[in-house]
Amino acid sequence: MNPLAKELNEVLSTTIVEDLLSDYGKRMYFPKGIISQSAEAKQRARKYNATIGIATDKGSAMCIPSVFAGFTGGLSHDDVFPYAPTAGELPLRKVWLDEMRKKNPELQGKTISLPVVTSGLTHAISIAASLFLDKGESIIVPDMYWGNYNLTFVEQREANMVFFPLFANGGLNVEGLAKTIDSIPGDQAALILNFPNNPTGYTPTWTEARALVAMLVDKAEKGKKLLVFTDDAYFGLFFEQDVCTQSLFALLCDAHRNIFVVKGDAATKEEMVWGFRIGFITYGAKGLTEAHYEALVKKTMGAIRGGISSCSKPAQSILLKGMKSGTYHAEKEAGIVLIAKRYHHLKQILKAYGSNPNLQVLPFNSGYFMSFACAGNAETLRLYLLDKYEVGTISIQSKYLRLAFSSIDIEQLEDLIAIVYKAAEEVFQASAGQKA
Repeated sequence: MNPLAKELNEVLSTTIVEDLLSDYGKRMYFPKGIISQSAEAKQRARKYNATIGIATDKGSAMCIPSVFAGFTGGLSHDDVFPYAPTAGELPLRKVWLDEMRKKNPELQGKTISLPVVTSGLTHAISIAASLFLDKGESIIVPDMYWGNYNLTFVEQREANMVFFPLFANGGLNVEGLAKTIDSIPGDQAALILNFPNNPTGYTPTWTEARALVAMLVDKAEKGKKLLVFTDDAYFGLFFEQDVCTQSLFALLCDAHRNIFVVKGDAATKEEMVWGFRIGFITYGAKGLTEAHYEALVKKTMGAIRGGISSCSKPAQSILLKGMKSGTYHAEKEAGIVLIAKRYHHLKQILKAYGSNPNLQVLPFNSGYFMSFACAGNAETLRLYLLDKYEVGTISIQSKYLRLAFSSIDIEQLEDLIAIVYKAAEEVFQASAGQKA
């Protein structure tokens, strides 16, 4: 049991609540991770807050104007107040599928399910985990992963997360993943792949993506039945020419009869509507028919019905109206270009620190984030940055420090990086002196 859960249980000991908590209730806790660190930074990071995964411009949340217009008029009472269908508004599901095919040309001609609306990407992953993972089963996860997987896979489903090193020789560790799949006993293996990756901001190159697909097909050909979750939270934010700009879902959904792919994605980041809590879950596998997909959709609807009943009607109506606007794509591209400029500027700034021993820049080429491998304790550095410099960052596993460049204006990046490196030198040299 997680130590944080034990602490909460101790608080509740000798009360009636202790006697009534379920096993799941006893194991539940609120992690001291990104959300709690971001809340701390919101209060104290008065200079720069590079914690939460949203995109901002001059301190305000970015948006697509044609989506924001939905709040100022053009919606009827029936667009806002009734319940939404359990699987989501059908026109929005169809528009999302059409957009998915446009953004992923390799989906053309392939039969996949109609996306089902979920309450954000977390909800999509939670539903998929509840449908496909049993207690005690294993799921393969990169060692650099989104901390919410702990709650979803370990606490909710009581599954075991088995890790593989995300990087080898400065790129995607396909061989490491292959070895980890081989280590899973039996003829089935589940894995989740998140690109652009949170927390590193890395997406495979086309060469790496093809090698990854070939490796998974080889495992499937040898009899391994593979369940592959693709966490596409930051899809579309690609900033280099050689990056694979299509979802692994598109490359895998008809690759082999022994590969079943579940795509979780969201309007959250792609359409810059973080608070809307609109996500999608889509299924794909070679040999599945429309009848098979309809059965899967109904199971998914059952999971939604038994959990939250249905998702937000006004959020879906506003998003659909925005996506059907004639200016939508140009407005969205303008936001992506703005974040891309920050990315390229940050890359240039970091070149000056290439030989610095305190912070090693991990590979990044996409998304909202970049991460450092720290020469000392990352949590100590995070708190020092917050206390002395009023700068908010995220520490991960006490080894890595994550920055969200998506929420820092381009003219602030150079100062932010200088502060981070200065703080690292002060903290880690002091620690080295104490050890000596």
